[in-house]
Amino acid sequence: MRTAFRQRLREEDEESAFISMTDMTVGFLFIVVILLAFFATQIAPKTEDLVPKQLLEQRDQQVAELQELLLKTQKGGDIVLDLSQKNFKLTVELAEARRAAGLSPEDSLVQKLHELRAEIDRLHRLLKPMTQDNPIEHYNRTVSTELRELLESIRNRIMTADPKIEVTISDSNDALHFTGDGIFAPNDTRPTRAGVARLRTIAGILADEVGCFTFGGPSEVATGCNPSATVIEAVQVEGHTDTDASDLYNMTLSAGRAAKAFGVLVSAQPDLLAYRNLRHQPVVSVAGYGEGRTIADESQPGGKDANRRIDIRFIMYAPVDEASIPLGVDDLQRVRKRLLGDAP
Repeated sequence: MRTAFRQRLREEDEESAFISMTDMTVGFLFIVVILLAFFATQIAPKTEDLVPKQLLEQRDQQVAELQELLLKTQKGGDIVLDLSQKNFKLTVELAEARRAAGLSPEDSLVQKLHELRAEIDRLHRLLKPMTQDNPIEHYNRTVSTELRELLESIRNRIMTADPKIEVTISDSNDALHFTGDGIFAPNDTRPTRAGVARLRTIAGILADEVGCFTFGGPSEVATGCNPSATVIEAVQVEGHTDTDASDLYNMTLSAGRAAKAFGVLVSAQPDLLAYRNLRHQPVVSVAGYGEGRTIADESQPGGKDANRRIDIRFIMYAPVDEASIPLGVDDLQRVRKRLLGDAP
């Protein structure tokens, strides 16, 4: 029994010694671990090498954004500077405008604008009656439009009937120009044989066209062909020359050619002599102007040919007051009586 007890004591002593050795070993290993950790911190790589790649990319993006923001800030500063310069320029211009308008620094620019607008409105009110359509002007515009259409109709019909007849409409839209060289021999008042034929062609078309704008003859003003009741006052057969020779010679030549042309026209169409205006006066007449009314520069090619010409000029009736404006074809008799003194 005592022997067994001693045996157990010996085992307990051996176990205690083993536990002490274990604790020492564990402590030693702990110290070694601490030392290794210390030395590891001394020889550790740079922080960047331990940062994941995704974090580095995020850092680079943030740096780029900061650089871009810095650039925008710099540009914004340039814009602010530019705006400041423009503001200074506008301030100077505004000051000059105020001085030009006679405004002192104390005067209100807004008030001045209100005053100017009020003045503009007042002027508009004064001008309004002047800009309203005047009945006489309205009638005259209508007459001008219909005269242009009449001239175009006559010209087109003549050119269709005989393309060799050189005819144009005047710049003032009131006459037909016929080149004299196609009708007369040089320095001669008598039409050539071809000129006579061309004048007869012109006469037939002229008589047919002017009938609806005159009284007497085979046709008179009618609503169907003349709804605006425009009336021809006169049709002048005019002679013109170039500037060669003397004034007296050219006047005689132009008057002679106009008279000969008139003779051929009325011989071919006697009804031309029957046409009358509102005052019951003959419509067709003759005039010679010599070199006094040239239409082209004679220093340029074709200038003299253009000036040696026969014109057929149309003068339209123009009312002198509103009471003399025909309100339609049926009102022309009233206007005729008024012009002749037979009506108030």
